[in-house]
Amino acid sequence: MKRFAMAVAAVFTVAMAGCSSSSSSTSASAGGTTASPGGSGATVNATEKDFAIALDQSSAPSGGVTFSVTNQGPSKHEFVVFKTELAPDKLPVKNGEVNEDSKQLDHIDEQEDIATGSTSDLSVTLDPGSYVVICNIPGHYLQGMYAGLTVS
Repeated sequence: MKRFAMAVAAVFTVAMAGCSSSSSSTSASAGGTTASPGGSGATVNATEKDFAIALDQSSAPSGGVTFSVTNQGPSKHEFVVFKTELAPDKLPVKNGEVNEDSKQLDHIDEQEDIATGSTSDLSVTLDPGSYVVICNIPGHYLQGMYAGLTVS
């Protein structure tokens, strides 16, 4: 019976690995720069909570970067990545949100609807330059939900 239970657990683990997606996850990785699932790149751990975003590092190498975003709540958040020369607290705002269509911002990608207590991964390819990550739920950016990242 014990061998049967171990075999079932092994099959379940393999099946779950085959169903996983590169855009979301329920576990957080520890540490700073680590290999991404593709075998190259970096992982930047991000923590969101009302009303701040903290990155575990302020720089990353160019190429593949996976943001492992943990929402510590208490409300739903999103995680948006922009390439810009603007300071993190100087992005153009329209109607309480960052104007994602601004010519001063290059919208890279985003992960929406990150539930309280969950972790989502967002994998992107970043060229050298300055980036800002934000939560663009109305009012959240204006209350301090942003952080800068330098890619070299």
